[in-house]
Amino acid sequence: MSIERRNTERLTTRGSVRFELGGVSHFGTMRNLSQAGCMIESPNLAAEIGERCEVTLMPGYSSSGRVAWQLGDAVGISFLIPVPSALVRELAFDDWTMRSEKRTGAANS
Repeated sequence: MSIERRNTERLTTRGSVRFELGGVSHFGTMRNLSQAGCMIESPNLAAEIGERCEVTLMPGYSSSGRVAWQLGDAVGISFLIPVPSALVRELAFDDWTMRSEKRTGAANS
């Protein structure tokens, strides 16, 4: 029997992110995001449970956390301070064209 430990809604994402782990910068694909943490896939990643991590969620906004788990190329990050819910919703948009237009203001042109 599996016990669910999450207490915040997790939304599916598929954006590329830069993150720092053990003083080394990596790039990966963020597969899901909640206010409490995220899952990132990055090839050939070696992480230690509890290791500090800095995830750049978008230009100008990074979130500090710790590695909660690793399974193959996937790593779970638990954020030290919750990410604002509005940012989680923005990064989880299904329509990436709309998201791009929202950031650049192109939709209002």
